[in-house]
Amino acid sequence: MSARVDLALAGARATLTIDDDPAAARRALVHAAGCAIAHVGALPPGPLATLVIELARGLGELRPRPSAAVAALVIARARAAGAEAALVDAPRLPRWSSRLRTGAPGAATLWPFDGELAALRLGRRALLKRECFSAAAAAADRAWLAAAGLTVSAVGAIAADGRRVLLAARGAIDPALIAAELAIQRDRDDDAARALGEALGYPACCVEAFVAAAGHDDRALLAALPGPAAAPASALTQWLTQPLALVSHVPCGLGCAGTRDLAAAVLAALDAATPGFAARWRQLAARVQVIDHRGRGLALSGAGDLARGLTITAATGFAVAPDDALGPVAVDAPEAIGRTITHADVLAAADHRGDG
Repeated sequence: MSARVDLALAGARATLTIDDDPAAARRALVHAAGCAIAHVGALPPGPLATLVIELARGLGELRPRPSAAVAALVIARARAAGAEAALVDAPRLPRWSSRLRTGAPGAATLWPFDGELAALRLGRRALLKRECFSAAAAAADRAWLAAAGLTVSAVGAIAADGRRVLLAARGAIDPALIAAELAIQRDRDDDAARALGEALGYPACCVEAFVAAAGHDDRALLAALPGPAAAPASALTQWLTQPLALVSHVPCGLGCAGTRDLAAAVLAALDAATPGFAARWRQLAARVQVIDHRGRGLALSGAGDLARGLTITAATGFAVAPDDALGPVAVDAPEAIGRTITHADVLAAADHRGDG
């Protein structure tokens, strides 16, 4: 479990993260009470920084307790010291529009591109699964996939967040796969996940890694990313910045050979259909991909790494259209250029500046 506390004092603000970490495996300002306590980004100099350090030191003698209990204690002690303090929700992974894949790119563009349809045409998968968050997006996806000669079926009810699931295949959709999707929508079902994973063309190692994971929420996905000292991975295994993902699964690791092979085939097919696509894609994908603490995706170029410090020389941000429409996707982020950041300054990161 995890908790986040916002602090304010003397005009300065900071956020503390408090994670259950009995093995003291996470990078932290201090390990105490079975938790890792860290601050998001650099501490502003002055009274607030002094308070944060005092709070951290004061937790050192506590016996292990849940992160929520530690957060409550931090809030109480911060308020007693004259600071404002409140529990806040952690940022989540962005919810990207399905319209990123509803169509084919133009001669000088990247979006929309449909790597899933390309994989199906290559014989690398038998089924497509789309999650749409509005009736308009679902209608657009249905029309796009039907025009490609696929049978499209809505499966399950509309979720509370507006999510609608479409399955598509050549010919009739196997009723067993529809049943598997319905089972997953009801609750965790590892056998159903295996059946769907195989039909969706995911490498078996990635399916088994997914099944073995204790959780399947954003936190679990982010925890599977390598640490900041890991060697740069291939751009082909990129999944964190969804607008650039060539595959629709989370790889078992950024070095996954099966994922790299599948993504390479998809990229070649997209480039054959739209010459120049691969070069435009690599220009953004072969970077350090991060999600910042506002939940924004960024593709960064620069000197150094996130373990010791990455000095940013180029930055592209990725916008999420709130109405599930396809608006401008990639936008320059000049405010990031010149900054030096580490892994502690972002919610999640993956270095994809490696070969391949």
